[in-house]
Amino acid sequence: MRDMSDPATTATMPWNGVVVAGSRVRVRDTDGEHEYTMVARVVAGAAPECVSLCSPVGRALLGRRQGEQVRVQTPGGVRLLTVVGVAAMAAPSSAGLARTYRRPR
Repeated sequence: MRDMSDPATTATMPWNGVVVAGSRVRVRDTDGEHEYTMVARVVAGAAPECVSLCSPVGRALLGRRQGEQVRVQTPGGVRLLTVVGVAAMAAPSSAGLARTYRRPR
């Protein structure tokens, strides 16, 4: 992942640093910093850092920006998350977005 503090990273993001499907999000809580990939849905064998937009954490982070804080009710209790960075992913298809197929010639 690119350095999220780099101005070049944030300047090229079309959604101006807002968490959307496909974003890589770095958050801080009482356990330290964690990095998640926001996906439309999690499938079997998905990496543990993938967070579904339908999950409590995914719903809480969706639409947030760097510096914002959210309280999330999780099975382990309430977590206070601070968004410390948002970056775009290179491959949107891995974010659970529609894939673009070319017709065979």
